[in-house]
Amino acid sequence: MMLQGHFISMTLDSYPFFMDQVRQTGSSGSIAFSIWGFFRGLTAPLFFTISGTVFTFLLHKEWQKNLVPFFKLNRVHKGLKRAASLLLIGYLLQINLKYIPYYFRGHFNPHFLGFHILQCIGFGLMLLLVVTFLISSLKKYSWLIYLLISVAIFSITPLIRLHVGFFPEWAPQIIQNMIKGPETGFSIFPWIGYIFLGAGFGHYITIFGTGTAFRNIYRFLFLIASSFYFIGWVLTFIYSDNYVDFHYRYFWAFDRTLFISLMLMCFTYISQFERWRHPYFMAVGQETFTIYIVHAIILYGAITGFSLRSFLENKLSAAEAILGATLFLAFFIVLVQLLEPIRQFFRNLRSILKAHGNS
Repeated sequence: MMLQGHFISMTLDSYPFFMDQVRQTGSSGSIAFSIWGFFRGLTAPLFFTISGTVFTFLLHKEWQKNLVPFFKLNRVHKGLKRAASLLLIGYLLQINLKYIPYYFRGHFNPHFLGFHILQCIGFGLMLLLVVTFLISSLKKYSWLIYLLISVAIFSITPLIRLHVGFFPEWAPQIIQNMIKGPETGFSIFPWIGYIFLGAGFGHYITIFGTGTAFRNIYRFLFLIASSFYFIGWVLTFIYSDNYVDFHYRYFWAFDRTLFISLMLMCFTYISQFERWRHPYFMAVGQETFTIYIVHAIILYGAITGFSLRSFLENKLSAAEAILGATLFLAFFIVLVQLLEPIRQFFRNLRSILKAHGNS
């Protein structure tokens, strides 16, 4: 979803026109583009939700088995390391080596302080660990607390978005960008709400399991979908008289939760079938971090400053963009199959050099 969505949105020649139509009239005027755009809009919420689900499921699964203090859990150490690496790499990807002479002349690129998806997920995982520790005495009900935090974040979002100017006004730009600043890509409000949404789902599974034929999961996800959708509209009526416009502008996170829950139901159902668990397919899901970094370099010129954008931005017809996206996906399917042999080569090389150094 991410790879084809980013490739097509960057290369499709009519993409700016369709998006302009959406902003002006609320519709692109193309059924095909509207369907594609709808699912593209679910990509980031799904990415955040699954990040929270997997992280929390593994954390609580280990916590159930161990009687050691929280911060001595192996999963906590791994979580802190992963969160820190996401933050660090997220900022490093915003370095542009093409502008090194510009930097050496004493200039500073404000884009480096931007807060985007990797930083947001990294910060979200750190916050999730802190919250999990603080509610450790209520461990059995953590799933409910996670969901309530998600509701709170989604509910506060309009207050942040409606604030005139950057927020917090007194904070340095790197902090403002995390909430509402000049270089905000993925802000804490509402995006970290999806991490806590996923955390609620992940912890629920560790407590109640999947049930017969996943019925427990289906019920739980249906309850989340209906509850969040209902809460979103209730808050809309409380906040504003211009119901529909206000809702879709500021409370869209609640609606996306409805569709994310439905998608998770579908994924849960599909996961029963062994033929969907092909190694090529599974490998892609296990390497999302690496895929994100490589795709950001290739498509957007992260770090290097050279990318496909220079040659293909809004240059391809619909058929060409779809073909290009298919080839782009194929490239990453091949790449992830090669990652483990490459890593093994460097591990062996390191062992040889170490042995040679000891001798």
